[in-house]
Amino acid sequence: MDNKIIIVAPLSSISKRVRLFKLTKFLNNLGVKRFEHIAWEREKGESAEQGLNFELQKTIILRGGGHGGIKARLMYFPWMLKVFFKSFKIKKTDIVWVLGFESAFPMLLASKIKGFKMYFDDTDRFSMVIQLPFPLNKLIEKLEKITSRNVYKHIIPTKERYDFESDNFFILHNTPSRTEIDAAFDLYKQKEWIKARVIININGWLGESRGMAVALKLYEMLEKEDVGFILAGRLDCKAAELLVKKDKVQYLGRVSNAEALASYFASDFVFTYYDPKRKINQLAASNKWGDAIFTNTGIIVNNEVKTAAFFIENNVAISYPYNDKDGLANEIRAYCNNSEKIETIKENINNLQTKIFCFEEQLQNLFE
Repeated sequence: MDNKIIIVAPLSSISKRVRLFKLTKFLNNLGVKRFEHIAWEREKGESAEQGLNFELQKTIILRGGGHGGIKARLMYFPWMLKVFFKSFKIKKTDIVWVLGFESAFPMLLASKIKGFKMYFDDTDRFSMVIQLPFPLNKLIEKLEKITSRNVYKHIIPTKERYDFESDNFFILHNTPSRTEIDAAFDLYKQKEWIKARVIININGWLGESRGMAVALKLYEMLEKEDVGFILAGRLDCKAAELLVKKDKVQYLGRVSNAEALASYFASDFVFTYYDPKRKINQLAASNKWGDAIFTNTGIIVNNEVKTAAFFIENNVAISYPYNDKDGLANEIRAYCNNSEKIETIKENINNLQTKIFCFEEQLQNLFE
């Protein structure tokens, strides 16, 4: 492909967003040489890329705001405005991949005028993430529908989040890259890992709405059991900061996609709890579920997450209500006391692997 790929994403770094990291690696392997990231550098110095073996032009159009709170949310408005004006400098021959409605909607008009091909990657539906007054939220939902039906492709991780139909929908499940899995297994063999009868993996954004208080309580309830924890990612709440200091925890820090995947091979379960108070969390589409299936790792997920039903029904997941810590702790104890239960989950995962496609195979269908 001779086209230039422009990624418009309100984040500092492509390589720190797993979905975009896998996308750019795939396109580079197809022969794409020219990449540009139109970026929002949320914290100073955070825009440095890691793990990319090709050149990527970085164009920062917005700085500051951090990753949460009122200031970051208010800065979405200047982001949209800056994207709108920047969009008219894009050439007809460029291919544009935009992350989120907040990037896609202001880009839409220019795509119609200038004729460039636009992919709308809707990883987290904006109207479900940003809490706005009811009339404003209904307007955003209407604009999301208009945007979906006027882009070249609307890339979604799961259909359950949408109450409308669009001919442009393309479901791109959050599964790992085959090349990253191979690299991860090599890294796994090179590193020393914590040992226990049951190892629970917690990785990614280690924030309050990702069940960190539950994880901390789970550790305390199981402290006398032969259970270990592997943690990797950004510590973003008090519970996570306390958990990484515990004796039976191996904390890897903030790591690359391959390093995070390597830790799955040393684990029995990956912990994926989502606070059900937020509607988007009930319709999560976690990268960790696909990572778990491709690394033969069981899943722990709270049963309010409707989109996890497939994994629960196929008996590869432990599932309890978000606040039922006793039930979850007792279930983990049962796995500690009976290794055959873990082997059964791993057999079920093996059977499921033939039904799920890796990220490259899905992208091949998209770009064909």
